[in-house]
Amino acid sequence: MRLSFSLSLIIIIAINVNLSAQKNIIYENLPIGKYAVGFKVITIVDDSRVAKPEYNYLGMKNEGDRRRRITIQLWYPSKANSGKRKLAYGDYCYNNLFKTSDEVIDTNQKNQQFVTFRRSVEGWFGRTTDEAWDKLIRYPMLAEMEAEPVNEKFPLLIGMLRPLSTSVINELLASNGYVVAMINSEGSSSFSESALENIPDMQFVISYLSKNENINDDIGSFGFSGSGFSQVLFAMSDYRVKALADIESGIYMEGLFQALSASNYYNPAKLRVPFLHIFSHDLSLQEKYIDEFEKKAKFAKRYRLILNQPKLHHWDFAAEGYTSCIFLNNRGTAGNNTRQSFEIASTYLLNFFNSELKKDSLSSHFLLDKSSLQKNSPSLWDITVYDPIKPAPDRDDFEYIIRKKGIKEALEIMTDALKNDSSSNIMQWYVLNRLGYKFLNEGKYEEAIGIFKLNTELHPDDANLFDSLAEGYERSGDKENMKKTTSIIIDILNKKPTLTGAEKNLKQNAEKRLNQ
Repeated sequence: MRLSFSLSLIIIIAINVNLSAQKNIIYENLPIGKYAVGFKVITIVDDSRVAKPEYNYLGMKNEGDRRRRITIQLWYPSKANSGKRKLAYGDYCYNNLFKTSDEVIDTNQKNQQFVTFRRSVEGWFGRTTDEAWDKLIRYPMLAEMEAEPVNEKFPLLIGMLRPLSTSVINELLASNGYVVAMINSEGSSSFSESALENIPDMQFVISYLSKNENINDDIGSFGFSGSGFSQVLFAMSDYRVKALADIESGIYMEGLFQALSASNYYNPAKLRVPFLHIFSHDLSLQEKYIDEFEKKAKFAKRYRLILNQPKLHHWDFAAEGYTSCIFLNNRGTAGNNTRQSFEIASTYLLNFFNSELKKDSLSSHFLLDKSSLQKNSPSLWDITVYDPIKPAPDRDDFEYIIRKKGIKEALEIMTDALKNDSSSNIMQWYVLNRLGYKFLNEGKYEEAIGIFKLNTELHPDDANLFDSLAEGYERSGDKENMKKTTSIIIDILNKKPTLTGAEKNLKQNAEKRLNQ
């Protein structure tokens, strides 16, 4: 009897959760999780940065607090029915104007925002009726304003705010046990320049939320459209990020890629975390620089999700396109497939983060087995997975391996790894040279000589590196190998038509060693 009662209770709960999701037509085909969703807006101050100069353009002193202020929109798992009010779709049309949750926006400002968004949507997808638009902006969402958070710790997903566009996805993720933090950036700089502000903003927000919100150490990052650029650069530069996704960002297209790669943060070899790249088939044909993803980001596990529905609009990956398919009756015969494309992309995004941040085995299986998504026609999407290769050790890794495993095994590991990876800082001659001298000055001659020898193998025409190797042999008392190495120095320098002052000194030192 107890077993029967328990099963019945589980079935009832499942039915109730299901019916709750079905009541909301925005979410009826999306994998809504078990949590209610809270929403709030907060503004924090970064004391370490000054946002504007001391004097303005006219030479007048800027008054007031000049410290950097960061406004965050936050979605989080919450206790049901504990918020101040339920959010409607229209709230997300003007929430970007808020600095705090309790800020009041007058009716004129709201209406201006509604008009702006309606004009954009109708410009993209065609005219709609006042009745359909009014129903959409009044339609209830999942989130409640300033709801009481669940007393658990959750993974953090951080990004740059795209007003309204990711609202459905943000709520979906929060309902599945994520804290989603979107930073409202008002800057108009180029993508490469904006990263200089966006990345420190995200780093500061992570530190702030770690102390003040219910998050754990599992951090992911994602963004839609141009708001996905900084996330890619962020994941290349901050080791706290454990998973990355971009949605229809176009980062590998002509022009956009140049804007991305112009940043000093850009280095695909530094991307070591799983990366989900979501794009439409039509635009994927213009991804001239997709090799950056397929080959150069080879140390990250990469997922490339392509949505195949013809003529998908850029904003079909966002709430604007998705809700137009449901409410506005302006999408024609393609509306159903377009709606499904958004739902497929959102489902993959959720399973990607579940797999990589929560280590959920069912989600990992989902990503690798296309048949896991049975409700949709398989012709609507393709998923390709690129397995990573192991990078060569960097300088710190190499030192650790030497001290842990010994120089012989460390050299074997390094030599083998360098066959597939020449991006390690070990390839910079001065990095290895300094490491060699560190061991030499500790009296660890075998280790120092092994490092110096590897450096000469990587840079066989550099007399200075052979001089370091000769010094290693000399200080270890191995005169025979010291003289053999010294002869190589002289041979290298004799092949040069002219010598610099430093090279002349090298040759003089070499000749002195040979005469010992």
